Formats: sequence, C-alpha cells, structure tokens
Amino acid sequence: MTLSSLRVVVICCDGLYQRHLILRVAEEFTLAGVVLQVSAPKRGGRLARLAPYRDPRRLLRQLKARLLLPPHERRGARLQQQLFFRQGEPPQLPEEVPLLVTESINDVRTASFLADLAPDIVLVNGTQLLRQPILALIPGIRHGLINLHTGLSPYSRGANCNLYMVMEGCPELVGVTVHHIDPGIDSGDIILSAQVPMQSDDNFETIDVRSFHVGIELLLEATRQLEAGTAQRVPQWEQGKLFLRRTGYTYEPWQRLLANRRTEQGLIRAYLADRPNRDRNVRLVQGMTP
Repeated sequence: MTLSSLRVVVICCDGLYQRHLILRVAEEFTLAGVVLQVSAPKRGGRLARLAPYRDPRRLLRQLKARLLLPPHERRGARLQQQLFFRQGEPPQLPEEVPLLVTESINDVRTASFLADLAPDIVLVNGTQLLRQPILALIPGIRHGLINLHTGLSPYSRGANCNLYMVMEGCPELVGVTVHHIDPGIDSGDIILSAQVPMQSDDNFETIDVRSFHVGIELLLEATRQLEAGTAQRVPQWEQGKLFLRRTGYTYEPWQRLLANRRTEQGLIRAYLADRPNRDRNVRLVQGMTP
C-alpha cells in the first residue's frame, strides 16, 4: 500500500484502542503528530479515594461489580487480543513521531503544537470535549477536526452511549459515528455511521470491543473519503438522547454488569431474530462498510 501524503494528527487518550488507531493511521497516511491526553494522578489519601463509597448502596454496587464482572470481562479481553494485538503484543506508539502529552486537551500548548504541525486533518477519540483555543483552529485545517464517537448519533450523544443503549434494551441503536467537531457534544455533521455487528452469543464486553474496531476502520474510511473529496456531510436530524451526569447518567462499573445481564437474558438473540423490524427506523449515513 502506498502511503498517503495527507498529514494527519491524532488527538486521543492513551489506551489500547487509541494506540491501535495511531498505528493504523501511520500505516495509511503521513502521521504528522500525536497528542495524548493523560489524566493526572488522583490526589489525596485512602480516605479521599473511599469518599464516593460513603453511600452504602454505591459501595454494595461497586463490590458486586468487582466480584461478578471478571468472567464477562475475560470474554472481552480475548476478543481484544484477536482484534488489536500484534504478534501477541499490545500496540506501541510509533517512534520518531512528534508527541505531546497533556492533562488538559484544551491547553494553549495543544493549540500551539497543532498549529506548528500544520496538519491536513485532525482525528479525535476519547478526549475531553474540545473547546477554545482548539476549535479556533478548524478554519485553518483543510479537512477540519473529525471525531470518532462510540455511539450512534444523533440517537445517542455523550459518554458510554452504547452501554446505556444496551441497558435500555435498544441494541439497534448501538453503533459508531464519524462526524465533524463543532462546539456541541457529538452534534457535528456526520460523515459516516454504522451499527456494531452483533452475534447471538455476544455479551456487552465483546460488543464494546467490536465497536472500537468497527469505529476505527470507519474513521479511516472517512479520512480516505475526505482526502478524495467524496465524503458526505449530513447535518444531524434530531436531538436524540444525551448521556451525561447532568442528564441523569452517572457511570459506575456495576452498570456494565447490568448490561451483561441483559445480554445473558437474550437481548441480542431477540434483536437479531427481529432485526428488519427493529432497524426499520434507524437511519445511517453509509459509505463503504468497514
């Protein structure tokens, strides 16, 4: 494969999926730089770390998750190794690529780093919501800032979207979206979107792993289409659900246990058996299937 001259910067958190994304970009395009958002260590002693669990109900939920989640997580870990490991090892960052590590993605250092690199496109996944001064750079970037949202916009926006859609019994709305970044939350014009392929024996952990694999390939396809001038730009057609603390959705690990229980009870099997009917009202912005 001939390496594209398109200059790409990746902005992301530092995780397995994001390192895979960085390597995939380096395999197809000119990786001009990487910005990693790395959270600062939590301050305070043991008492500070235990403070959230003063509520006995929350403590009980946390203990249940610690005890009962590992068997489900092991299935996800096996699929991670199949889809994201290389020769049995997790992906590593490419050498000799400009790298900025920051606790705050919207720091002026990030804006200066991006301006100096002069990318043609910036790909984003797993960071804080981008604000100024980063958004001010969009007009000067040929193809803009493009986000991989692990949720199916506009039906779900915010955090842990696919988790909540499974919990609420809506597997048809489990998906990924590649969209232009604007000042809103996962609300920019859509380039491509896709449902996450599911198998009858999936649990939530395998669905979650597969969502990143499908999403990363969809993000790369959107980048190819933008470079070729064939990409769509579709405004979002409804508000959908916003999954955030302020809208009543506060993530706790025990929620993954609830989602896994839904799949054990046959949620995915029932969906697949009635998929044409369940998908009837789901609109996707489609291009090449990854």
